[in-house]
Amino acid sequence: MILETGKVVAVGDHEVWVRTIRESVCQSCSARKGCGSRLLNQMSDGASTQIKVAKTFDVDVGDEVEIGVAEQALLNASLLVYLAPLIAMIILAGVSQSLLHWPDLGVALAGLSGLGLGFVFVKILSSRLSCNPSYHPQLLRKLC
Repeated sequence: MILETGKVVAVGDHEVWVRTIRESVCQSCSARKGCGSRLLNQMSDGASTQIKVAKTFDVDVGDEVEIGVAEQALLNASLLVYLAPLIAMIILAGVSQSLLHWPDLGVALAGLSGLGLGFVFVKILSSRLSCNPSYHPQLLRKLC
């Protein structure tokens, strides 16, 4: 389970909004130039993020809580987002070159079309997976 602590900023009947403060460890990391986390921190001011979590026990605004996401769910989602478009691109480019004998421009366009189709596939599958609670952050416990 990948864990994060945060502070409850809003409480609804069935959900809780939690603000997480990201620790900036980019300065000490050797991969800081090519890291996606650094880019995301820069785009969202690097300070905090609000996450909607299902309310599984009573909490109040201002409570410090621990939330978590299953590691397997994060791995599966990452593989889906990164690999599906690339595989579709490679398959369409390969088929257009080896079976259809298209020129280079046609192969490149087929590859781009495959990439686009891969993104559409990810969008459709992710909307179906969003109903699965294991792909959502979970409210684990209230901290003292």
